[in-house]
Amino acid sequence: MKNIVTIKVLKNMVFSSILLMPLQISMGACPEFGLIPTKDEIKIVDDEVPPSAMPMVVLLDVKEKSCDIECFLENKNQEIEFLSKTFAIKSSEVHSRLEKINDDGLYDELNIGRLKNNKGKQKKYSSFEEGLIEYLFSLEKKESKLFSKKRIPYTGKAKYVEDLIKYFTDIYDNVDYLTAVSIGAAESGYYKVTYMLRCNNVFGGMGSNGLLKYRNMEYGILSYIRLLSKSYYGKGLKTVESIGRVYCPTIDENGKKVASSHWVNLVKTAKSKYKNNNSDREITVDKLLND
Repeated sequence: MKNIVTIKVLKNMVFSSILLMPLQISMGACPEFGLIPTKDEIKIVDDEVPPSAMPMVVLLDVKEKSCDIECFLENKNQEIEFLSKTFAIKSSEVHSRLEKINDDGLYDELNIGRLKNNKGKQKKYSSFEEGLIEYLFSLEKKESKLFSKKRIPYTGKAKYVEDLIKYFTDIYDNVDYLTAVSIGAAESGYYKVTYMLRCNNVFGGMGSNGLLKYRNMEYGILSYIRLLSKSYYGKGLKTVESIGRVYCPTIDENGKKVASSHWVNLVKTAKSKYKNNNSDREITVDKLLND
């Protein structure tokens, strides 16, 4: 019995040496080759090495597990649920349409709706969420009847609105969260002006009939952060002054369009209050769904 164990130990030692050899070479610590243990040395190993410390061979399953479109969408179910709620469309409708679009078995995680540019090439997005959002905006233009127009006035707390801004600025990551949340605070009295909350518009965007009204707060925040990303930061307007020149303009004594100094002061005051507000924290979909 002892001889059998000894042979097993020897085999394990040789196999372990083969496995570890590349690592030892790369570290400059490879032992000399050709050294074969004597019977006495084997006996010492046999006597001194307990079974629990013997080298073990672990077989790894390196087969890649494929995940088809149905599996992938199931893994992204929370994101789809939240963004379907944001757009006021049934999540089951979103699931079925995405499955149909990608029914050939191929899918791009960053452009799940397979949106194309003017040249017919697939667009590129930085995340699954951004790709899904842009797909839903595209779908809304084509088939608006799928989306509810009912407005649900916001009656919640300011903290949830601030978290929404953080979530969407993480998706449209060219937008500075601190600046965005400070503009919203300056416009809405730190997210407490009742009329603006009821309209789900805390950024003060105006239309021909006055303050714009959005179906829910999630959609209102998303619409503005997306606008900031494309029409402000995307065009090089990144400072409070340059944003204000378009967002809240006035004419100075030289007849030049500039940002309202009052508006700039309000935003900068808000920035000083929010600067220690854990701006690097991550807001997850799970948190938003359960708030």
